[in-house]
Amino acid sequence: MGRLIALVAIMLAFAGCGYVPSATFVQKALGERVYVELKVNLPNPENSVELKDLMNKIIIARFQTRVSSKEDADSIIIVEIDKIADTTFALSSSAFTTYYRVSAYVTYTYDNKKGTRRTFNSSGYYDYNVSLDNPLTTYNNRYYAINQAFTQTVDQFVAQISFEGQK
Repeated sequence: MGRLIALVAIMLAFAGCGYVPSATFVQKALGERVYVELKVNLPNPENSVELKDLMNKIIIARFQTRVSSKEDADSIIIVEIDKIADTTFALSSSAFTTYYRVSAYVTYTYDNKKGTRRTFNSSGYYDYNVSLDNPLTTYNNRYYAINQAFTQTVDQFVAQISFEGQK
């Protein structure tokens, strides 16, 4: 009997705290069906496709909505990679670059059937090391770093959309 009372008290505490999952706010802003349109970044086409795949996963996992065709969508998210920049981060004693910081700048625009159009500019960065012995390792490290920077921009977009849904 004491456990039942404790369980009911805990449930009432959680129900009364006002917690609402962010997916609820996102669904309010975007609707139930979302289409992602990608404007491919020609210098980085592989990473562009990775970004679209990441957005589709986020729509399903975090937004708890469905990916749909453009015609059936309640909202269309347009993803455009504005710039990817590498900056020297560290040098070796022989003045060779050993670490780079890649910065990704992405513009997210969403249109919904309610007539709302919002544009968000996001940026992310990630550091990667250079292999002076193997250029393929450097390429793979850069590829991974760009995807990690994209993840940061997507996280920012999710937070911004959640805020929009609260209004």
